[in-house]
Amino acid sequence: MASEKQLPTRAADELQRTMHGAVAVLTLNRPDRLNAFSHDLVDSLAAELQFLAAESTVRAVVLTGAGKAFSSGADLRGGPSDAEAVIRNHYIPLIEQIVTCPVPIVAAINGVAAGAAVSLAAACDVRIASENARFQLSFTRVGLVPDAGATWLLPRLIGHGRASEMALLAEPVDAQTALAWGLVSKVVTTDGVVTEAIRMATTLASRSSSVGPTKTLLHTGWERVLDEHLVLEAQWQGRLQHEPDYAEAKTAFVEKRSPSFQARVPR
Repeated sequence: MASEKQLPTRAADELQRTMHGAVAVLTLNRPDRLNAFSHDLVDSLAAELQFLAAESTVRAVVLTGAGKAFSSGADLRGGPSDAEAVIRNHYIPLIEQIVTCPVPIVAAINGVAAGAAVSLAAACDVRIASENARFQLSFTRVGLVPDAGATWLLPRLIGHGRASEMALLAEPVDAQTALAWGLVSKVVTTDGVVTEAIRMATTLASRSSSVGPTKTLLHTGWERVLDEHLVLEAQWQGRLQHEPDYAEAKTAFVEKRSPSFQARVPR
């Protein structure tokens, strides 16, 4: 594991950040509540991702939970609240921040991911699960609908049929089923999930400045018809071929060495 470098943090005590080279590891830190989302935690995570997106030294992010859970979803302690206002003011900004963040985000799902935590994981670019992880959308059990983007993200990630099964039946999905469905890309031991996520994030961090635009194209392709999207790909290609990383890649190929990428192109 790479040596840690601590950056000044803007997040609350409920969110911890450590640095592993160019990889920022963010840990949801409410283990006594199974990392349930308080409004402060949701807002802190969104603010932290915005901060990291502007840091030139950060090239990938890992998101995980402290203790036995990734997150049990919204913290319902304290009684009912205005659900629409909470979602609009807290969860929507967070999910949009994850999806539009110019650096790749790897979710290390170390245990249960329930409710909005399923949306949080689905919004990330890569998901790795521990062998005891499970995913559950329990909304139809309590008279509500899946929120925080679940009904938009999951059909695109695992297909309409499996998303329907998961959302309508409200049954838990274990790690091996999540792997078979494509909800996660790898299942590892509980002790190794964060290490594996950091390893993958480190690989992503070593890639070129085209990682951000590639992420943008993948997320926004659903919004366009094919001919419009083909034009956008061409525009990005035209821009990127004049960036330093492309020149470095060509030089490294001629010199028969691995490229050393430095630049980061904004979206």
